[in-house]
Amino acid sequence: MNSTSFHIYNASAGSGKTYTLVKEYLKVVFQSSSIEPYRHILAITFTNKAVSEMKTRIISTLKAFSAEEILESSNAMFKAICKELQMQPITLHNKSKTILNNIVRNYAAFDISTIDKFTQKLIRTFAYDLKLPMNFEVELDTETLLNKAVDNLIAKAGSEVALTKVLIDFAIEKADEDKSWDVSLDFYKIAKLLVNENDIPFIKTLEGKSLEDFKLLKTNLTKKGQEIENAIKEKAQSMLTLFEECGLDFSDFSGSYLPKHFKNLSEQRFNLNFDAKWQEDLETKTLYPKRVSADVANTINEIQPQIVSVFKETEQFVFQFKFFKSLLKNITPLSVLNAIHKELEALKKEQNIILISEFNSIISAEIKAQPAPFIYERIGEKFKHFFIDEFQDTSVLQWENLIPLIDNSLSGENGSLMLVGDAKQAIYRWRGGKANQFIHLCNESSNPFFIQPEIENLPF
Repeated sequence: MNSTSFHIYNASAGSGKTYTLVKEYLKVVFQSSSIEPYRHILAITFTNKAVSEMKTRIISTLKAFSAEEILESSNAMFKAICKELQMQPITLHNKSKTILNNIVRNYAAFDISTIDKFTQKLIRTFAYDLKLPMNFEVELDTETLLNKAVDNLIAKAGSEVALTKVLIDFAIEKADEDKSWDVSLDFYKIAKLLVNENDIPFIKTLEGKSLEDFKLLKTNLTKKGQEIENAIKEKAQSMLTLFEECGLDFSDFSGSYLPKHFKNLSEQRFNLNFDAKWQEDLETKTLYPKRVSADVANTINEIQPQIVSVFKETEQFVFQFKFFKSLLKNITPLSVLNAIHKELEALKKEQNIILISEFNSIISAEIKAQPAPFIYERIGEKFKHFFIDEFQDTSVLQWENLIPLIDNSLSGENGSLMLVGDAKQAIYRWRGGKANQFIHLCNESSNPFFIQPEIENLPF
């Protein structure tokens, strides 16, 4: 292309995005002075079917442009490219034949691939640096492997005391929640977290933790929760005792809200509303109805600072108690998740495989630590033009891994980037895709490149 460019196309289903992708791809090819211009183009999409479709469309278009009939009866794309490139039809026709012949002779360099395949290429390139076995296999069927890891874990029940205790606790907790005691289905659901790109960083924080570590944590959380529970009851009971010593009845307070509130807390009923209307401005508002005697009013006014202080203190305690309860509720599932993770790692080591879901996180640190020219040198290619289809399905890590390469291209001469996407069609969120990434990229603050994008909606 004559200058560096960055285009974003917002393309809904049926809007002609493939036509646009093919046309823009061919424009780059036709403008190049290289006899193999496609070597410097990386076109990425998300499924093998989409890759096949794009390759087929490009080859069939070149084939049509190479036919002699095109000069007599040209199609819409041929006319559009001639016009936009200000190129004579005969020149475009001859270039098409040359490029088509070169692609046929060197089809492997015709680099249109899925983003997973490109990431796998990077991983194999940096396998030594990443301390990975050079002959590792890629496992696409993650579900089968997860199920095997779960089955292996369940098979150990009864033979390992600590593990058996955790599995029993899990089943009991599910039963207490009126859910099925059959834990295998729940284990399979939990295991899917292990292959979710967004969850992998958090899973890694559990590495090295044993069942004993989780047991100790559960004991400590239970103890702390009990201490907070006792503190709430004591504080609440102290207020009820104060009311009694001051000769105050529940009816002496507006709506009896305050004494009822403290009574609930003293009886361990903590599922209370702490943003009710009657709780506003307790420091300054009148806490009693007009019908009470002057003595009662004076007494309540005198102890109002104590009431407010204890109310706020117990409010904080209740929030802490609920937090600890939530933590406790997740300790057993987390210990199970960690146990499944260890089974999964054992299977991967035994079978010498890497899950496809791990690609992006594995390569991320290595890519970020290396300059783009070095990466290009290692993979043996220098891409100047990037085409990314279905960008709304690109995960955060996938995009971050591509940014150094794209930025190097856009920072040089005649580099280009074309993104096509539709936030409404985000389908791979379970793989870490975030539709907002596509939306925010249109904003200047979210653009990682020095050049601002030209944004167009399809169809034109």
